[in-house]
Amino acid sequence: MKKSLSASLLFVQKKILTLLILCSAIVNAQKSPIATDNHLKTKLDSLIQNSALSFFKDKPRVGLSIGIIKDGKEYFYNYGSTKIETQILPTENTLYELASVSKTFSSTLLAKAVIDKKVKLDDDIRKYLKEDYPNLSYKGTPITLVNLANLTSALPNWMPDSRELFAKANPDSVVYILDAVHRKYSRQQFYTDLHTVKPDTLPGTIARHCNTAAQLLGHIMETVYGEKFGVLLKKQFTTPLKMKNTVLLGDVKIPAAMAAGYDGKGRKMPYIDWEDMQVAASIASSTSDMLKYMAYHLNPKNEIAKLSQQPTFGDIKDGAIALNWKITKPENGALRVSHTGGSLGFSSYILFSPEKNSGIVLLSNEADQATQNDLIKFAESILFN
Repeated sequence: MKKSLSASLLFVQKKILTLLILCSAIVNAQKSPIATDNHLKTKLDSLIQNSALSFFKDKPRVGLSIGIIKDGKEYFYNYGSTKIETQILPTENTLYELASVSKTFSSTLLAKAVIDKKVKLDDDIRKYLKEDYPNLSYKGTPITLVNLANLTSALPNWMPDSRELFAKANPDSVVYILDAVHRKYSRQQFYTDLHTVKPDTLPGTIARHCNTAAQLLGHIMETVYGEKFGVLLKKQFTTPLKMKNTVLLGDVKIPAAMAAGYDGKGRKMPYIDWEDMQVAASIASSTSDMLKYMAYHLNPKNEIAKLSQQPTFGDIKDGAIALNWKITKPENGALRVSHTGGSLGFSSYILFSPEKNSGIVLLSNEADQATQNDLIKFAESILFN
């Protein structure tokens, strides 16, 4: 009987010990540091570390790549992983979807077209459309090219309008419905549906996010230059600036260096390589390439970049809009040029100051309701600390 009791006690003790070890392992795993290549040797390293830890704290973040231009030097930092299942640290050459930051490429092409005297900012957009669209005006006032670039076109944000489908769907299914709709939605269908659009306000008076305007602007740039957007991207940006990691999704196979994107629940999300949205949201790039793009826009001798950053709507103190860029100059502060991006599984933010010749780009392979705002806070804490 004693042997049996001793054996039982020994068995219980082993179980308790095993449970304690397991709990300890779980706690340690929860407290384990986020993977990073930050060497923590400089003041900038420490600033980045503090902001990164805050970005990841208690949130379902996956990976983050950071590129900085400061005092003429480039700095790169990476955190987390490119894919949940592999736990591989991203690098400055890892590709992320830029999402709406892609729109700045089209508007920079618009600035080039103005300087090349191919277009004028106040041109009626119908001048560059193949069919007649008498509906694309409001009480006789036409939509102009600058309206497409400064978010004041009065066009609907999305085409086609899928709100009825979303209203009846399980919230967890909305992204997959959106993906299914746009994978079948051709450019020709886009132009057919454009005939049914009726602007609800005077163009040039209210600024609001508009994918439809960005799509039209990208398509018009193709018409103006007589080449597909992917070709224009290569000729005007990736080749001359040596942006070797930048591609237009849908034109190429998904690159091996592309991170996977996730939503706030850790679900892997589809890439935005839809035909209709290509010119507005489908550029993928890396922090190393985006610093080259940033340097292009920081160059004081670059007339194209300077024109793209000229405010065209709003008050610069609160945040004006140039050609897609948001332009802000706080009282007693430096001029700030920025743009956010968010897709189904990626979030991005670019912020730079020509007056300081500095900037930062943040690329994350996770998207939830708070990610973009957290990236903005991150950038502000580093660039204007």
